[in-house]
Amino acid sequence: MKTILVPTDFSEYALYALKVAARIAKKINGRIDLVHVYHQLPAMGEDQSYYFVNEYYEEIIADANKKLDYLVHQSFLRGVDVKCHVISSATLWEIVKIDRLKNPDLIVMGAHGTNGDDFSFIGSNTEKMVRLSDSPVLTIKSDMKEFKINKMVFASNFLDESYQSFKKIKFFADLYNAHIYLLKVITPKDFETTPQSQKLLHDFSKKFKLKNCSLNIYNDHDIENGIINFSHEKDADLIAIETHGRTGFAHLINGSLAEDVVKHEAKPVLSVKMQKPLKHPKKMAESKLSYQSWGAE
Repeated sequence: MKTILVPTDFSEYALYALKVAARIAKKINGRIDLVHVYHQLPAMGEDQSYYFVNEYYEEIIADANKKLDYLVHQSFLRGVDVKCHVISSATLWEIVKIDRLKNPDLIVMGAHGTNGDDFSFIGSNTEKMVRLSDSPVLTIKSDMKEFKINKMVFASNFLDESYQSFKKIKFFADLYNAHIYLLKVITPKDFETTPQSQKLLHDFSKKFKLKNCSLNIYNDHDIENGIINFSHEKDADLIAIETHGRTGFAHLINGSLAEDVVKHEAKPVLSVKMQKPLKHPKKMAESKLSYQSWGAE
């Protein structure tokens, strides 16, 4: 892992995310791309001159650069390689499509509270980034004096597609030598027998040769509450979860579990977009799933 993207609207929540990104960057000797996005004015009327609009944008960009420069010189970023970017007319979840910011290894974002009533630029876009980004997204909601991961909950169905996404999560766990709670939530709607769940968890842990982990089956009324309740019981430092990246009608019908957990949970949440599952279990077992490939790229 080399590059960490941090969007900022200069709010306190974006600052929380930047502080965490700085600690991670120091740990991996990585670079931070600090990005501010500003919006263009509505279409000009006849009374809006070219010079007025041009002067307006110059002031906006100058002010953004001044604030970015102030952030870069904060003590918590001392020794960290930070590149600043001021970008126009991009929705927050589309900035990773820009050539100079494409495919970051990690995105760290701030978000408000746990009630879903967040309408700030950063907060209102965080959930969409969680769902749509191909890069892992780490969501931060509070000012953390330290960012340590001693206990991590990884909630999944532990089917084929989970094997592909877990290598990125495992890299994070290994980076902090964290204990991983593999969690399978069972609900009345999606019932599964204990032997079935146990086999999925056992096969998963065996495939990745996990040592510092425990296998957990948890019953609750729905998966979101099961993840949150279990994480609180274990006093976990981080929740790791997969997202399908659904869009359009599929998202309206099925929603996004990752978005819901991010919206309602105060703990840091690491979300990783699922890849398409491999068609043949035998080929899946033979594929190279080593987390080192993510860490070295």
